[in-house]
Amino acid sequence: MRMTGRASQVALTLALLASPAAPGFAQSFPAGTAKSATGTLVVVRTDGVETRLQGRRTLSLYEGDVLRIDGQGEALVETEEGIQVALAADSAVRILLRWEKGKAATRILRLERGEVWVRNDNAQRAVEIETPVGTLSARAVEASVRLVASDEAVATVVRDAADFSTPLSTCQVRAGTVSYGYRGKACTEPAVADVKRIIGWSHPLLLR
Repeated sequence: MRMTGRASQVALTLALLASPAAPGFAQSFPAGTAKSATGTLVVVRTDGVETRLQGRRTLSLYEGDVLRIDGQGEALVETEEGIQVALAADSAVRILLRWEKGKAATRILRLERGEVWVRNDNAQRAVEIETPVGTLSARAVEASVRLVASDEAVATVVRDAADFSTPLSTCQVRAGTVSYGYRGKACTEPAVADVKRIIGWSHPLLLR
């Protein structure tokens, strides 16, 4: 665990989470495609219009869309950058993009409830999963973030490594380990984790 400038950036990000679309984030631009859903995936556009997806139908996604699974089921999404994203049962995430001067754009997944899984095979593309507690950031990675409550998040890395940052600290989470974040506290030292549960619900979606 270490204190870095990254933790300060996370503190600013968390302060902006109350806003549906904070400055520096785009809206109304293509963000990816919803590929399939084992339950019902609800896509809420920035104008409030809702579209429902079931089965192997596809649906175009745009910056600022909220993706939601109510109750049982999962859904698979692929972003414009080729990052695979899966939503677990009873989950919701807003899909955004952040630009920083002199840097490539970063795909942002703002987790509002439940659990989201990502697999990014492109080391040139950055992805972040934001929660009210902390943010997981990485390039090439397979990982899951679960929002247990508004003041507790769990970051687990299945493959490669990622940084899990709270306003107080940053923890490097390597493959097969997990770190916990609690509001107002530093992230916990990564510990060995059983990733079979995460693989068990996410990987079957890739075969549909």
